[in-house]
Amino acid sequence: MLEVLREGGLRALLAWVLGMSLFPAFIRWQRMQSLGQKIKKEGPAMHLHKENTPSMGGIVVVLAAFASALRPPIPEYRVLLVLLGFLSLGFLDDYWKSVLHRPWGWKARYRFAIEVLLACSAMWWGKDALPHTLVVPFTGKVLILDPRTFFLYGVFILVATCNAFNITDGLDGLAGGCGILTLLFFGALLGYLGQVTWSFLSFAFVGALLAFLWFNSWPAGIFLGDSGSLPIGALIGFLALASGYSLFLPLAGIVFVVDTLSVILQVVSYKLFGKRVFLMSPLHHHFELRGMREVQVTARFLLVQTLGVILALVGVGR
Repeated sequence: MLEVLREGGLRALLAWVLGMSLFPAFIRWQRMQSLGQKIKKEGPAMHLHKENTPSMGGIVVVLAAFASALRPPIPEYRVLLVLLGFLSLGFLDDYWKSVLHRPWGWKARYRFAIEVLLACSAMWWGKDALPHTLVVPFTGKVLILDPRTFFLYGVFILVATCNAFNITDGLDGLAGGCGILTLLFFGALLGYLGQVTWSFLSFAFVGALLAFLWFNSWPAGIFLGDSGSLPIGALIGFLALASGYSLFLPLAGIVFVVDTLSVILQVVSYKLFGKRVFLMSPLHHHFELRGMREVQVTARFLLVQTLGVILALVGVGR
């Protein structure tokens, strides 16, 4: 286990060095080209000053992590291709926002359909490599799913995690910080289970996200964009499936779950009753509108995510 952590740490360090080297040039290039994030007018008014901040930082994160992960042993290349597919999908959305100046990106139903196709591809290629088991937190009980049920379950997890990560990516440092905590959990767990290739990939993304946070901490010099939130969210879902501990996601990724549920609850309440539960969803914007500073919301959400990871670790140990 110590050897796995040592190698994982080296890959994280390599990805961090690559990210720290690439981000300054990438930010300068976007500023020279007058590219940047377009802020939705429906969003919090205190975010309007972020207009034209460089975006698409996920491109550097993914490339730096992949460069580090390509040291032997190399993960299943077809799954890496699927992650590149999620990156490409996110890039198209970012292109609409940054270049075509359309803050809402392209139509959600088209994006959702492609997400499902990419998730199906990942599950098809990984059907023989992924365990069809679900470990129940705090009990040690193991549920075994038949192939068809597991396939559908896996597609749901991948689509849910990529969108949950995307929803959480709304404050400086929030999604990146939460992502690091969740990836550390699954990276260590996969290493303990002997699945070292996926463990190393997880640690590589931890290093790349640490470099991203250097430039994304408040006030952000660059945003992750859908180019990062979609592939990183999908990766978290795949790592959870590969470990057999995907039922631990609501704990190890508790902020992603809570933010997503707040959006669902807000939409359902407004559609059915014409009333909003929160001042604005996702939940982190609700606290902003109640007067909490952005850095406070981010710090407290990261503390909640840390507690969730600790609970997940306790649940594994039982």
